[in-house]
This record gives sequence, structure tokens and C-alpha cells, in this order.
Amino acid sequence: MPGAMRRAAPRSIGRVHWRGFLTLYRREIWRFLKEWLETIVAAGFSTVVYLAVFAFALGPDRSTPEGQAILDFILPGLVLFAILNRAAETTVFSIVFDKLEGMFADLLMAPVTPSELTAAYAVAGATAGIVTGVPVAAVAALFFGLEFQAPLLAVLFTAGGALMLSLMGILVGIASTKWDHVGAFFGFFLVPLTFVSGLFAPVERLPEWFAAIVRFNPIFYVIDGFRAGCIGVHSAPVMLSAAVVAGTCAVLWIVCDRLLASGWRTRN
Repeated sequence: MPGAMRRAAPRSIGRVHWRGFLTLYRREIWRFLKEWLETIVAAGFSTVVYLAVFAFALGPDRSTPEGQAILDFILPGLVLFAILNRAAETTVFSIVFDKLEGMFADLLMAPVTPSELTAAYAVAGATAGIVTGVPVAAVAALFFGLEFQAPLLAVLFTAGGALMLSLMGILVGIASTKWDHVGAFFGFFLVPLTFVSGLFAPVERLPEWFAAIVRFNPIFYVIDGFRAGCIGVHSAPVMLSAAVVAGTCAVLWIVCDRLLASGWRTRN
């Protein structure tokens, strides 16, 4: 009818709601960058302090082949520790904050699927971890001699490890109902699990029974693969490490997706 208002055609979303995914991803990245002094500078500074302490602790032995070998072994683990820790913190703190403030219900009402929510949080957390790790890796390379013998391999394990810990953060964020649960996760699970993963010493130097336990730790394969990309030293076959990292990410992704779809501890 002439002069009548035309009704706007409904927007076609398609199989994947890319606009919803990108909107949530941008929000999480902006939240991370907004606190850059804490999320990037402070995290990087604490890791650099670790590096300096180890370098100074070696003293005159640092200039010897044995001392340099020790520092070369430790450097990749400390760089990756900063990445993994930030990836987990980004997702778990974001989800728990939104739940406690009553804002998570808005996400559940948006036209995005649980898979898209999982993807947006996971990729944003992994991105935050990698962004935090870049300046740490740069300092380690410039001042402590960190090398990258196989850069592509190092990048792949960095991305895989960041995604794994980001998904762990989503899982803990869904399960947590108060900040005490988050503190318990980092204090009693993530930090011990990371330290007991060949971070400071080769698995071959550990007691046999303890080394067998460490090999069940998926973070061990992340650090071992990243170290292979940096200095060419690894305890497990690289393909096995890649398979464990990929398999762990797949399992965590499915679990997070199913929990978000069920509404467990997310629907008040």
C-alpha cells in the first residue's frame, strides 16, 4: 500500500551466527585490554622476575655450557606458564563475574548457540594468553637468549595450550558459584599441575613413579612440545604431544558445550 511502512525483512543468521560470536569475542578482548596494566604488564613483569631470579641464581655458572643449558631448558616453560595462566584467568574471571552480577542470563537469551558461546569465550581467552606471552617471549629472547629453532611448532603448541587452558577456565567458570571456587582452582589445581609438568626439570630426572604420574598431565605435553619448538629438546614424541593436546581440547570443548546447553549453574 503506498505510504504504508514496510516491514523490515528478518535477518538471516545462517548455520553460524557470526555477528553474535564476534560481538562476544570483541567484548571479551576489550575487557582484557581495558585492564592492560594488570593483564599484560603485571603478568609479564612477574614472569620476567622469575627469569631474572633463575639467571642470578646460576651466578658464574651461567656463562658455562651447563649453566646455559639449565637456563635454556627453563625459559620456554616460564614463557608458556604466563600464557597458560592468562588464558585460564581470562575466561574463568569473565564468566564468574557475569554470573555473580546477574549478567550471564543476557547471554543465554541472545540468539547464539552454546557452541558459539563456547567458541567465543575459548578463542578470546586463547587470544588473551598469546597477547600476554608475546612481550614475555620478546624479553626472554632479547635478554636471556631464548631461541626458536622450529617457530611453527612453537606457535602451534602455544595456540593449542592457550586454547586448552581457556577451555579449562570456561569449565571452572561454569562450575563456580563464588570467588572462593576460583581461588581454589588456581591454588590447588592449575599452579601445582603446571609446576608438576616438567616445567623446571626434565621428566627423565624425576623418580620413575613420579615421572609416570607427570605423563598423565596434559600440560606436560604442551610444555614439552613448546620446548621442542624452542630448543629442540623434548621428552615425548612431538606427534604424541600434539595428539594429547588436540584430544584434550576436543574433550574440554564438548564438555563445556554440553554444560552450557544444559544450563547447569548458569540459569538462575
